[in-house]
Amino acid sequence: MLKRNASSLHLGLATLMAAVTLPGLAAATPVDPFPGQAPPAPAPPMPMPPTPGTPTTPPTGTRPPVVPPTAPGKPKPYADVITKEAKSDLTGLLKTHQVDEKYYFEIPKPLVGKELMWVSTLERSQSFYGFGQTEVGDRVLRFEKRGDRLLMRGVSHRQRASDPNGDVNRALEKGNIEPILAAYPVAAYGEGESIVIDASPLIYSNLFGPTFDPNRSFIESVKSFPENVLVKVTGTRGTVTAGPGGAAATGDTVVVNHNLVLLPENPMMPRLADSRVGWFTTEYQELGGSENRVKDITIINRWRLEKKDPSAAVSEPVKAITYYMGPEIPNKWKAAVKRGVEAWNVAFEKAGFKNAILCRDLPTAQEDPEFDVEDVRYTVIRWLPSGSENAYGPHLSDPRTGEILNGSPKIFHNILKLVQNWYFVQASVNDPRARRLPFPDELTGELLAYVVTHEVGHTLGFPHNMKASSSIPVKSLRDPKWTQEWGTEASIMDYGRNNYVAQPGDGVTQLMPKIGPYDLFATEWGYSVFPSARTPEQEKTYLNALADRQTANPMLRFGNASGEDPGRQTEDLGDNGVEATRLGMKNLERILAYLPAATLKAGDDYTLLQELYNELLGQRALELGHVMTIVGGATETEYHVGQSARPNYEPVSRAQ
Repeated sequence: MLKRNASSLHLGLATLMAAVTLPGLAAATPVDPFPGQAPPAPAPPMPMPPTPGTPTTPPTGTRPPVVPPTAPGKPKPYADVITKEAKSDLTGLLKTHQVDEKYYFEIPKPLVGKELMWVSTLERSQSFYGFGQTEVGDRVLRFEKRGDRLLMRGVSHRQRASDPNGDVNRALEKGNIEPILAAYPVAAYGEGESIVIDASPLIYSNLFGPTFDPNRSFIESVKSFPENVLVKVTGTRGTVTAGPGGAAATGDTVVVNHNLVLLPENPMMPRLADSRVGWFTTEYQELGGSENRVKDITIINRWRLEKKDPSAAVSEPVKAITYYMGPEIPNKWKAAVKRGVEAWNVAFEKAGFKNAILCRDLPTAQEDPEFDVEDVRYTVIRWLPSGSENAYGPHLSDPRTGEILNGSPKIFHNILKLVQNWYFVQASVNDPRARRLPFPDELTGELLAYVVTHEVGHTLGFPHNMKASSSIPVKSLRDPKWTQEWGTEASIMDYGRNNYVAQPGDGVTQLMPKIGPYDLFATEWGYSVFPSARTPEQEKTYLNALADRQTANPMLRFGNASGEDPGRQTEDLGDNGVEATRLGMKNLERILAYLPAATLKAGDDYTLLQELYNELLGQRALELGHVMTIVGGATETEYHVGQSARPNYEPVSRAQ
């Protein structure tokens, strides 16, 4: 969290208050936005269904009874379990049946042994749990039949053999065992030796530690789709205690969606990561290679994109990356959301794809009666009803290959307040539209589109690139032509924000971040197709040639945030922190002069004035911090062996 502490700053609120007459100031607490991949709160443990018959959590102070294991009963005739009254869905990944209050899965024999991913998301919750429509966890598993039991085993890809048919792979198989996550008695056998199990114990799923109370929990619905099954559960946890007035229950209730997803039958070829280009990644250990050591392998997380016309330099994809706008997004902001998503198309053209990114409204029931926003096959942008000033871009990937399977951005409602406050203290001096709060919808929509583009970048596989903004000469930030083309930084994945450097009279009108040179480069590096390369190793020649462009062009370089490198700071702009801050201080003095007029109306209190004054102090502290990091700092540039004659680490010069 970036706390903006104004306690040591000398801008006087008393001086400002002398210009106004209304008394009273309320506190405001700015928070750090855009956490990227991480959701606003740590994800709870991954829920998995317990073995049927597991007792629920006993009252506090008692010990659970010891229950000896019992052999499963013999399977019954199919018609005795799946009766004529059953409500059945016979299409999809597996058949599902509802008989009274029980739900059954009918698992076809070919599905046994295949790898699936269990994905849990929180659809609805009480506010102290976090927020609905957010991630809980995911895990790879497979079914295994053992007698008249169906075992659910956990699958790990953390260790792999270089030769899947060699001695080392046999050693891995002999030395490791897949944990049994749950065991289900076979209720019946169906056609083609399909296996019927009672799926109802899902209501006991221990989502937040304690087991759900079966008397206050139930399955809402089960839907089977071609590649997955979606189970919606309302679960309540808590205790029931006896007192003078009788039994009293306490409980917390949530709605959880469990998607059981078949991993791609034809795994995508992975792409090896490169420390010079920023990506979210998947790591594993490779054993048995030619280097005679256990080797750490890192692959990037990216969507599968294939050209419709492999011979074309630029082709539409076989399947575009499609984002749907969630039903809760306010209509007035949908156009801005769509612009923010599809802004990435210019980057994908560099990788050889036209119209690679699409943003659509949800289909109507007539257009697609089976569509469900909770179906993990669909990427849906969600609008969260929260006072948090935040947004984030998660993704779900296949651990075998890094293929992104879902990337649903989350936009918190109060992000509108945050981007408004930022723009006011950073850019209002050059944009008359921003000198009175609240902003007009047109301007707010532009700011929202920037947030969406940034978060969609995360869902495409891109982490923050804090080096990007420092590659831009300060003079370019004052150039109307340059800023019109590139905005404020070399990557929209930086934390550069709006142009606080440009001065009145420079004529700069494009004051927000845009897709930048690094974004074009990173997309080309990660999503280009190399038809002659049949293995990840064979791609390295092409990828190294692309990465070598960084040597001559600093705008193509990547770097994480650093407290020692003045070129990898957050919230900074330009290649000279001293000059950028000197210009920024001038603009803050100008903004201070019209701050009361921008925030006060007759009859109101000083809450908004206090909020924006604190925001202005916070901006001042950030800019001054960019100068302090120069002292004793060192610049890091990620060169690989033989790439450059310059060292990777260079102390900031004494003169600077």
